[in-house]
Amino acid sequence: MKNSNDIQDGPRQKHSFLKRLFLITTFFVIALLAGGVFLMRYQGEQKQKELIERAEVRYINIQRQEVRLFSLPFAWAVRKELIRYNYDQIEEYFNELIKRKEFGIIMLADPSGIIKVSTDRKLQGSSIYRSYPGMSLGNSDLVSYPVTKGKSLFLVPVMGLNGKIGTIFFTYTYQELLLP
Repeated sequence: MKNSNDIQDGPRQKHSFLKRLFLITTFFVIALLAGGVFLMRYQGEQKQKELIERAEVRYINIQRQEVRLFSLPFAWAVRKELIRYNYDQIEEYFNELIKRKEFGIIMLADPSGIIKVSTDRKLQGSSIYRSYPGMSLGNSDLVSYPVTKGKSLFLVPVMGLNGKIGTIFFTYTYQELLLP
C-alpha cells in the first residue's frame, strides 16, 4: 500500500515535441512581427524626413525664382532714377525694401565698384571689394551667391543704353517652410 506521505518516484512528464515547436515558433513569429513593425516605422520616418528636406529645397528654389522675377523691374526702377542721378529716390526704394524682414543690406555700386547708395551708411563711398573681396561686377545677368544656410547675396546689374551703369547688391533671407 501506498501512503499519501510517500514521494512518488515516477518520471516527470516532459513537454511533447510539438508543444516545444509551437512555443519556439510562436516566439519567433512575435519577434519577427515586432521587428517588422519597428522596421516599417523607421522606414516611414526616414521617408518623411526625405520628403521634408525635398520640400524645403523646393520652397527655397521657389523663393529664389520669385526674387529673380522681382529683381528685373526693381533694376528698371533704379535705372530710371540712376540716369537722372536721383540718389535720394534710390535710397527711398532701398529703405522701403529694408523694412521687410527678408531683406538684409541693400547697396548700389557704380561700375568701378564704389558704393553710391547703401542702407548701411558706413559703407557709402567705400569699395564693394573691401566688403566682398573676390566679387565680379562684370556680369550682365543676375547672380546669386549663398551666404549662409537660408540666405543669399544677389547681384542685379543695372543696364543703361550703352552698357552697365551699376550693380545692386542685396542679401535675402529665405522664409522657412512651416509644417503643422
